[in-house]
Amino acid sequence: MDSGGAKITLDQESFKALASDVRVGILKRLDTRRETVTDLSNLLSLSKPTLLEHLEKLQSAGLVKRVDEGRKWIYYELSDKGRKILHPERVAITLVLGLAVALAAIGAFLVISASSGGLVAAPAYNASAPAAQAPSTFGGPVAFAGIAFVLSVVSGLVALALRLVGQKRRKQFFEQLGVA
Repeated sequence: MDSGGAKITLDQESFKALASDVRVGILKRLDTRRETVTDLSNLLSLSKPTLLEHLEKLQSAGLVKRVDEGRKWIYYELSDKGRKILHPERVAITLVLGLAVALAAIGAFLVISASSGGLVAAPAYNASAPAAQAPSTFGGPVAFAGIAFVLSVVSGLVALALRLVGQKRRKQFFEQLGVA
């Protein structure tokens, strides 16, 4: 399955687990939050034994994991593999947003440094120029700060585009499985 550049390998067990509309529905429910068997049974209008059978198949495929916190309830939630199948674009979005934040921080640092006089572009040496010429800050840190801010905004827009493309591909994936 192509996930926009990164490949997700599905084994035979995963394909069998995804072959059922009920199990795909369970994955979609667990995508929003973890649930107990009783909650899932009520939400999906399934008997508990039937639901447990579907959960066992999803669990053996590695798409769902059972979370027993030693309390009264046992929860089921998506595993990392299940999340990657439902949202393969999240890794790319995280990287691009991290880049945007880093660039914004660099730009802010350069602007603050330039405005406080800490960083100033060195004037070009000109023997015939008067000695009291004021240094220009536009060619130095301020220009770099502007570039960093622009790149930060572009990175944020790329992250938004990746999210939209990922949602579209996710919808197409479920349509191909026959589940809207």
